[in-house]
Amino acid sequence: MLLSVGALEARRIQASPSASLSRRHLARETAPRVGRLRLTALGDDARLVELYSGMGASRLAIEPLLKLKGVVAVDNSDAANAVYEDYFGEAPRRGNIEHLDLDALFSCDVDHVLTMSPPCQPYTRRGKGLASEDPRAQSFLRVIDTIPRMEHPPRWIFVENVVGFQISNTRERLLQALRNGGYAFEEFIVSPTALGIPYTRARYYLIATRRASGFTEAVPSWLTSHRLTGMWDLAVADAADDLSRARSLESYIIDEMDAKDSLRLSDDTVRKYWKWLDVVTRDSQRCSTFTSGYASTVFGGSVLLCEDHPDDELKNALVRRTGDKILRIDEDDVEHFLGRLRWFDVEEIKAFHGVPESFEFRACSNKKAVFLLGNSISVDVVRSIMQFMISAG
Repeated sequence: MLLSVGALEARRIQASPSASLSRRHLARETAPRVGRLRLTALGDDARLVELYSGMGASRLAIEPLLKLKGVVAVDNSDAANAVYEDYFGEAPRRGNIEHLDLDALFSCDVDHVLTMSPPCQPYTRRGKGLASEDPRAQSFLRVIDTIPRMEHPPRWIFVENVVGFQISNTRERLLQALRNGGYAFEEFIVSPTALGIPYTRARYYLIATRRASGFTEAVPSWLTSHRLTGMWDLAVADAADDLSRARSLESYIIDEMDAKDSLRLSDDTVRKYWKWLDVVTRDSQRCSTFTSGYASTVFGGSVLLCEDHPDDELKNALVRRTGDKILRIDEDDVEHFLGRLRWFDVEEIKAFHGVPESFEFRACSNKKAVFLLGNSISVDVVRSIMQFMISAG
């Protein structure tokens, strides 16, 4: 059953115990700004089709921009679908997108937005690099091949994937399908740091429009330096993280979490993995991408130096840096950091991703919530890019 906007919002607010948790300066903004960029509702009626909908982050990004007349979400993850239904009040369709009748999802009575965050494993730098030959790419290839033949193609298309997708043969196939389908498109590699968010999560983004004249406005200035105009190599893509605008982590940290024992790294973990721990403090202007395995492995995401034992000497001990400003513990100082490092809490990870505090993971465990966030998108970045897609396309 589709809930009314008022009823759904009331339900979201009522379901948000995290609203009582205090961040140090309560400085988290609901809409990021770059210079004087402001996100405004565009007001057009549209229907959203979310393929690979996950926890619903694409919907979170687009809801303030368009008056949605309906939403169709499709995903084959039971956990993601349960979280989606709990928050939005609508259950996604569970199924393999490879066998989906895509034409049945679109009609001619309203504009449609098609959003897709297909599996990233075929394109990750640590993977086998199989791209279109990877079995996990087959459902997305099926969608790509259908685009030029659709009876009622969507007006807008949005695609998100990992850095590495831009050098794949899948990307070449996607761009050709869009050209054949009469779409104009733009591509970007953007990290939340471009919006002043202290979170390094560079991702590939594509937006497309079937407007006959293409995009009617120039790419916004804040996006220009992140625009893909050719086959970027991976080194250039990584350099897209610009920390000059980034705020400190201070406003994303919930003070009460410093006292949460379940978040503390064990002494054994610190002693064994000190060399690889990416340590950040409240003054840091960056933290690393939180992967789907965060807190289960030390190789995906940052750990925080607690301030329940203030010690400037301890901060100063974090002097060994890598080229991307990552702080590392020196071998001689390992024992001083025992009991003083913690994982970030789900609520804090939500904030880095731009997920509202009212979004609860009541339908799954904390571990699964971290997994879903790690596989999700930056709501702030996607909303900012969609703002241009919809207003200019």
